[in-house]
Amino acid sequence: MDNINKMKLLLIFTAVLLINFTSCKNTKEDSSHKTSGNHLSGEISPYLLQHAHNPVDWYPWKDEALKIAADTRKLMIISIGYSSCHWCHVMERESFSDTAVSNVMNAHFISIKVDREERPDVDQIYMNACQIINSGACGWPLNAITLPDGRPVWVGTYLTKDEWLRLLKNMQDVYAEDPNELEKMAMQIQSHLSVDYSRFGTTTQTVGSEKILKNLYDKTIQSLDFVHGGKKSSQKFPLPPLMRSLLEYQHYSKNPQLDKFISTTLDKMADGGIYDHLEGGFSRYTVDPEWKVPHFEKMLYDNAQLISLYSLAYQKNGNEKYKSVIEKSLDFVKNNLTNQDGSFYSSLDAETEGEEGKFYVWTEKEINDGLGAGSDLEIFKYTYGIKEAGNWEKGKNVLFTVVDVKSTAKKFKKSESEILQSLNDSRNKLVKVKSNRKKPKLDDKILTAWNSLMIRACIDASAALNNKEYLNSAIKAADLIKNRMWDPQNGLYRNFKNGQKNINGFLEDYSFTIDAFIRLYEMSFDESYLLFAKQLTDVTIQNFSDQNNVFFYFNSKLDKQLISRKMDFEDQVTPSANSVMADNLYRLGLFFYNNEYLERSKKMILSATENFGEGQTEFYSNWTRLYISLLKPYYEVAVVGPNSKELRNELAMTFLPSVILLGGTTEGTLELLKDKLQEGNTFIYVCRNKVCKIPVTNAAEALKLID
Repeated sequence: MDNINKMKLLLIFTAVLLINFTSCKNTKEDSSHKTSGNHLSGEISPYLLQHAHNPVDWYPWKDEALKIAADTRKLMIISIGYSSCHWCHVMERESFSDTAVSNVMNAHFISIKVDREERPDVDQIYMNACQIINSGACGWPLNAITLPDGRPVWVGTYLTKDEWLRLLKNMQDVYAEDPNELEKMAMQIQSHLSVDYSRFGTTTQTVGSEKILKNLYDKTIQSLDFVHGGKKSSQKFPLPPLMRSLLEYQHYSKNPQLDKFISTTLDKMADGGIYDHLEGGFSRYTVDPEWKVPHFEKMLYDNAQLISLYSLAYQKNGNEKYKSVIEKSLDFVKNNLTNQDGSFYSSLDAETEGEEGKFYVWTEKEINDGLGAGSDLEIFKYTYGIKEAGNWEKGKNVLFTVVDVKSTAKKFKKSESEILQSLNDSRNKLVKVKSNRKKPKLDDKILTAWNSLMIRACIDASAALNNKEYLNSAIKAADLIKNRMWDPQNGLYRNFKNGQKNINGFLEDYSFTIDAFIRLYEMSFDESYLLFAKQLTDVTIQNFSDQNNVFFYFNSKLDKQLISRKMDFEDQVTPSANSVMADNLYRLGLFFYNNEYLERSKKMILSATENFGEGQTEFYSNWTRLYISLLKPYYEVAVVGPNSKELRNELAMTFLPSVILLGGTTEGTLELLKDKLQEGNTFIYVCRNKVCKIPVTNAAEALKLID
């Protein structure tokens, strides 16, 4: 959008919002019947059900609501949020539970509620519109006012009740007096939502370049906070894809500056308030730049990726602190986010009884009472900097480490092991105290993409710690995806709850599931998982490919299309589904000797880095990680024979970012395993580009052969 048009559009929106609104009379429509339930009452999303008894006549995102809007020619309100969103709850209490507000919404608008976790495709469109209108300043709840066909004319986030009423009144007035004005606004926004993606599938590169790789990472490094870790920002998000990318590049480049940065970031997060020191697991982000004060919601996708990240770091440096983080975070998921059937729930709320963080924070008196007088109390308060006035709001303390174990041991004249034992005993006591508190609300829907991230986390932890229990958890959850979420006729489903699944899978569901099943093959040597990954890949190619057969759309071509069909390229809190597919195609191409997969992966990586490499490279971190494979091809490590699993497990405990593992007690069906089984012996074959070195019989020798 050019600056003149952008400024004009912003002025229109500002004027619409700020026109003085003097009164909002109740309409004659009787909305009392809405108090017993609206059109959301039959949904399975916990977030939608939270709004099912609002007086607002909410509809879910389905054809019914869109048809009514088209037939009545009413403007639509599309309000998007998620179950653990604090400000979504605030706006629900202030506005959507209010009769005066509902009267206006019901009389003049068709109102639709969307769970962004169920429908990331809808969220993506209106978030993009919000960023166009507001120069990037957007969040949730995400509220859009649209024409009857769904094209947005205003998009913003949380508003107070008075601001919301004023906006609705002004929008309705404009629509009644001059609908052409809103049509012009919708056309301007739509022109920027409708992207021609064909140019992104082109590249002038044919091979990887050391210079380009270094340039990509040099730009990324400029965005890093070397004092506190993470990205430079007033708030701190963990960003696991970025951290994994830097971890693998450091392994490749041997950059000591990056090695220190990675340790700083992982240590600061593990010591900070973003990490739950009592029960394990990570909150969504912190509202400060030092990882101290979290926004207390806990998401499955954050914890899954961070478990994987700390597992990779532990493989690399054996830091016992990282091992503790892995184990406690897996315990948190097991105790709080795991269904009895072995699948994984989505999130825990940030607030309890309307108060953010209430379940997690402590007054000094609560800690004194919980631990009782003695050295354990003093050690705990010293370690976590507990204050009578609190270190947060209203005299409350967030638990974060302010001094390390070595300093605490010196002060109290005890050994470090004694300090660690004291802190562990105190934490266990406070967990028991905490168990009497009311827990945050649980979003218990099952999402395929997020479950796949958690399956990958269990596998990565199993590999790093050589823990069979974690692998069994992964197998149990993976089998549920394969048997419950997959339908050969209809494809992969996105969601599941109470026996129902009603949304088709998106690209991230396919790509994350494929990734998890490839990794599951590596740690089980069960070919059925690898064959399923290939089956999903072929479906993805058939139904999601762009016109150039390079990248992939977010929605399947079999689904009803929205006002624009999007692709995702940016790696942010989760890696982009396209970058994950490029990674999947590369690894599956090696496993199955499939040159079409390999060539498509290569073109995706080269096209992405060429088209986006001049921007903020930290938002394309998974792409830059994949670029390494163009310069350093993967090793194919085959372990075949009666002791194949034991030797594979030894290898898997080491950080091996450029390796695929394959094998078993038999040769199986993979071409690379052909003629490698020697009766009564177990051999490790280290190969690259299908050429193998002389086989060895132990993991240490194999690791020497891997550069």
